[in-house]
This record gives sequence, structure tokens and C-alpha cells, in this order.
Amino acid sequence: MSARHTLSVPKLPPLEAVRMFEAVVRLGSTVAAAKELGLTHGAVSRRVRSLEDHLGTSLLARGRGGRLVPTEAGKHFADAANRAFILIAHAAQTTGRGSARLRMVRINTTASFASLWLLPRLPNFRARHPAFEIWVSESQSLIEPGAHSGIDMAIRTGRGNWPGVRAEKLMEDSVIVVAAPRIAARLQTPADIKRATLLHDEVTAISWADFTEALGLARPDWATRGPRLASSLLLLQAAVAGEGIALVPARLAEAHLEQGSLVQPFTVRVDDRLAHWLVRPQRELSSPAIRAFTTWLRRQAGKKS
Repeated sequence: MSARHTLSVPKLPPLEAVRMFEAVVRLGSTVAAAKELGLTHGAVSRRVRSLEDHLGTSLLARGRGGRLVPTEAGKHFADAANRAFILIAHAAQTTGRGSARLRMVRINTTASFASLWLLPRLPNFRARHPAFEIWVSESQSLIEPGAHSGIDMAIRTGRGNWPGVRAEKLMEDSVIVVAAPRIAARLQTPADIKRATLLHDEVTAISWADFTEALGLARPDWATRGPRLASSLLLLQAAVAGEGIALVPARLAEAHLEQGSLVQPFTVRVDDRLAHWLVRPQRELSSPAIRAFTTWLRRQAGKKS
């Protein structure tokens, strides 16, 4: 009788604490994470600290304005955890369902693009294609689509030069200045920007120095001052709260401008050096659901299918 050999599973950190930490990084605060997970703020904070103790390193730090931001180690760990949870969720979605997989489209994008552009439009797709299911996951960095990742396609902001995938430009964008109405009322001329709190997006390629130049101002030293936020979603939330004025992609600010929670104090736009792309695997994944969603997405982005 031959001996039975099994591969041992490496010792894992407490998965509940990992889930809480991933939610804190993804949502930007322990309060938001606690709300999503149905826990108290204190419980989330304690479990994240226990995870830091387990790993022997700091995962979160206080940034400008007291906001929680991941350390370099935290970014690395959160990204790995996010990918792992996506794979687990995909396995749960597809195990034992057979043909149900053909009715599903699995999309990965950033929290900002999902919240501000994609999710508000999905009811339109569901009304047109009620038989198909849409599954949206989010991550800050690109998860390469394909069978190995459980992702059919991704929507990313960039230059379209990711290796190993096919990228189709969905729509170009431009960067605009937005502010809460009471803040915008103080901005009568471009020179008034100097006295405002400038909110910086760490993702966009356009800086306040670029924008002040477009407004006819020199590239001043003060254009680099102000809080820095990790996503357009957080930047818009800060602007709505009256924390300052923000440079944001116009496509992602549409809903706030229509609702009046934000306004444009200046009509100047700067052509963004980035665009929004549909990213698909080199070996095309195809199903009726994927084809229908791709056609719908192109139309929503203003392109003919």
C-alpha cells in the first residue's frame, strides 16, 4: 500500500481580519468598512490591528487630513487579498451551475469608475437583457482578464499599453475643476484659486500645475499644496463636503453636476492624457452575455458597435 502524500497549505493569517482590512482599503475608512460588513467601527479597527501584529508590519497610516491610507506593505497585501476574494467569489458563483456561466458577465474596474459611471447605467442593460447576470468587482490595479483570473473583461483608465491583453478605447475624457456651490461662489477669477484648498487626485495624469497654466497663470509653487486622495471617488466626496476644489475626469463628475451638488467655477477643460479602455484577454472569451454587454457598453460610451 503506497503512502498518501498531500500538499500542506501554508499558514494563513486570520481570514476575517484580512476581509476587514481589504474592505478598509477599498472603501477608504474603517467606518465605511464596518457599515458594509455589518460590524462596529471598533471591531474593524481591532481586527486590522491584530492583522498588523500577525504580519509584523504596519498596513495603514494616517495621511493628510487624518484619512487612513495604506502603507506600501498595505497596498501590496490589499491588492493580493482583493484578487484572492475575487477568485473565491467567482468559484462560488460558478460551481455547479453549468450553463448559468454563459448568462454571466464578470467585469473588473476601479471603485471610482464602477460607482460613478458603470453602476448607474446597469439598470438600462438589465432592462434590455433580463436573462443575463452582471458581476462587478473592483481593484485599484489591473487584474488581467481571462480564465485564470475569473474576469471576462476589465474597464481601466490609462494609455491602453498593458502587456498581454487587448485594449479598446471606449472614450476619451477631459479634466475639469469642480467645487461645492458655496466654495465655487468664492472663485470669481482664476487667481482666486490661490486662496482655495486644492484637492489632488493621485491617479489622474493632470496636475494643478498643468491646470493653472491652462487658466493663464504661471506654474506656481502653491499648486502642489493640499490633501492628496487615492481615487476620483474620494476626491469627489471631499469636494461635495466642501473640503476644497478638485480636478476630476468630466465623465465621472456628470451625476454630481446634474444634481447640483458640485458646479464648475471655470469652463476650462484640459485634455486628459488618459482614456477609458475596455480590456479583454488575448484569447477572446465569448458568450451571448459577453457579446451583448460589449455592444451595450460601446453604445453607452458613445461609440457605434
